[in-house]
Amino acid sequence: MKKLLFACVCSAFAFVSCKKNDSVPPPLPPVPEPALSVANISPTSGPKNTVVTITGAGFGTNATALTVYFNGVQGTIQSSTSTQITAVVPAMALTGKVKVVKNTAQVEGPEFTYQFSTVSSLFAGNGINAFADGTGVNAQFNYPTGIVKDAAGNLYVADRDNHRIRKITPAGAVTTFAGSGVAGLLDGTGTAAKFNQPYGITIDGSGNFYVADRLNHAIRKITPAGVVTTVAGNGNNGATNGTGAAATFWEPLNLAVDASGNIFVADYRNYVIRKITPAGVVTTFAGTTGDAGFANGTGTSASFSGTFGITIDGSGNLYVGDHQNSCIRKITPAAVVTTVAGMGMQGWRDGQADSAKFFNPTQLIADAAGNLYVSDTYNNRIRMVTTSGQVITLAGTGNAGYVEGAGVSTQLDFPIGITGDFANNDLYICDFQNHRIRKLHLNL
Repeated sequence: MKKLLFACVCSAFAFVSCKKNDSVPPPLPPVPEPALSVANISPTSGPKNTVVTITGAGFGTNATALTVYFNGVQGTIQSSTSTQITAVVPAMALTGKVKVVKNTAQVEGPEFTYQFSTVSSLFAGNGINAFADGTGVNAQFNYPTGIVKDAAGNLYVADRDNHRIRKITPAGAVTTFAGSGVAGLLDGTGTAAKFNQPYGITIDGSGNFYVADRLNHAIRKITPAGVVTTVAGNGNNGATNGTGAAATFWEPLNLAVDASGNIFVADYRNYVIRKITPAGVVTTFAGTTGDAGFANGTGTSASFSGTFGITIDGSGNLYVGDHQNSCIRKITPAAVVTTVAGMGMQGWRDGQADSAKFFNPTQLIADAAGNLYVSDTYNNRIRMVTTSGQVITLAGTGNAGYVEGAGVSTQLDFPIGITGDFANNDLYICDFQNHRIRKLHLNL
C-alpha cells in the first residue's frame, strides 16, 4: 500500500513538473540590426585630415567590416560604434558625398565640401621684359615660355625672346645656361650656341635637356655640360618625316621624353604629335598632318587643332594641351587618342571633366598619381584635372594682372610653361606677359 501511494505521489509530481516546464515561454528571437543609414556628418566641410563624425544606424561593432569614402576616395576610420563613426578625410578627396560600406551593403550620406588652398609667390624676375642675370627680382626675362626641373632642384627656363635657356637655382639665382641672345641656328657650348625663340624644354633620365626651337623648326639637345646639338630639323618649316636634318617641323612648341629615350613633339602648325627615336628617326605619331580638327581615334586617324603642350605620365601615356580645341587629350603608348577634359569650346567651368571648359590651354604636367596641372592660358588660371575626372581651379581670378596671394585671388597674365616639384608640393609657372617665374604652393 505504501509502495502504491509512493508511486502515485511520484506520478503526480512528474505531471506537475511537466506542466510547469510547458508553461515556460520560448526564447525571444534576436532583435534585427537596424538597416545601414547615415543621418548626418559633422563638420560638413574642411581640408584634408579633417576628422568627421558620421551619425547613423546599423554600423555594427566590428570596425574592420566598415569602409568610409569621401567623394569616392577612401578615408581612415578612427573609431566606430553601432551609431557613430569617426573618419579622417583623405587628401585630394574633393567635394562629394560621404559613403559608408559595411560588408556588401552601402549607403550615401550628406555631401562633404573639401577645402584646398594654394599660395603664389614671386620666384624670379621683376616684370620688365629685358635680359639680366641675377637673383630673384634682380633677374629679367623676355617672355618665358617653357620650364623644367632637374634632379637637384634647379629650374631651366626657355626664355623665348632672349633666345636663351636660363638656369635658376633653388635659391633663385638666375644665370644663362645656353644661347648667345642672338637669334640663329648654331650648335656649340653654352653661350656659343644660338636658338630662335626656344619655346618648350624637357629633361630625360640622364639629365639631358631637349628644346623645341620654335622658329628654327628644330629639336635641340643640351647636355648637362651645356653642349648644344641639333637632334632633328634643319631650320626650314615643313612636315617631312625622316632622320635628323632630313625631317622638318613647323613651329614645334613643346616636347616630352619617355623612359626609352623617344622624344614626342607637339608640332603646333602641323597639328600633330611627332615621334623621334633615339636614332633620330622622325615619324608622325598621332594627328592628321596639316588638317585641324577635333576627332578621337588611333594614330593619324585622330585630329587636333594646335598641338601646344605635351607631357608624359609614369605609364607612358601622353597628355596634350589641344590649344584651339580648348581641351586636354590623352594618347596611349599605342597611339589611341581620347579626350579627357574639356568640351571643344572656349570658356571657363570647373566640375566634371567632360563638361568642364578651358580657353586655349597650353602646357601641362602630370604628378606621380596621374593628376594633371594645366596652364589655362587665355583664362589666366592654373587648373587641375584629377584622376577622378574633376576639374578645379587652383589659382587665378580670370583677369590678367600681377597679384601674389592665396588661390583664386592670385592674378597671372598669360601663364604658359609649368613644371612641378611635387616632393615639396610646389608648381613653377612661366608667367609669360608678366615676364616672371611664379611659385605656387599646393595644400591639396
